[in-house]
Amino acid sequence: MSDGIVLWGAVSIRALRVHWALQELGLDYQFRPILSRSGETLTAEYTGHNPKQKIPCLQDGEFTLTESPAIVNYLFNAYGEGADVHLSQTVEEQARADEWSYFAMMEMDAHSLYVIRRHKFLSEIYGEAPVAVASAAEYCLKQINAVAPAVAEFDPYIFGDRISAADILLASTINFAERYEVELPASCRAYRDRAYARPAFQAANARNEDLDAT
Repeated sequence: MSDGIVLWGAVSIRALRVHWALQELGLDYQFRPILSRSGETLTAEYTGHNPKQKIPCLQDGEFTLTESPAIVNYLFNAYGEGADVHLSQTVEEQARADEWSYFAMMEMDAHSLYVIRRHKFLSEIYGEAPVAVASAAEYCLKQINAVAPAVAEFDPYIFGDRISAADILLASTINFAERYEVELPASCRAYRDRAYARPAFQAANARNEDLDAT
């Protein structure tokens, strides 16, 4: 276990992904529960770690990394050996993991869900855009329905019994969609439920919400 890991960021889904990876890997870490849009990401100290002034940010000794997918993949690659998680063993497995990860991050999160979040649920900050929101929701639903048959084949996760970094990214984004009122196909909802029932997720979710944690 590393005793030099520090995670900055709380409450957001993007911070939650990193907490989840850390819990699955059984890693000890310090927690700096700063929030988005609170001013806490704008301090000189935090800006020194992440000039983009966004959460999450991970420090592992002298190494600093931002962007939740990059952090989750880094943690699995750096600390996954010997843990009860799936690590890709072939080029094809890694390509499949990338396919699901990029689908979740691009087609769902960045392309559609973030539009819904900004212009419906945070419209007091970013402004209303009902046509864009409706279009984004329609597109997200179309993409989820397109992959629902493949998700139904997960047993119980993408690569079988062991959870992968791609599962953390995909399951968290599927849940993100439901939170933003996108109707999930049954297979996607069942997959999310299996992933979220894991003790590591439960511990991660509790810590992500604990603003008094260290």
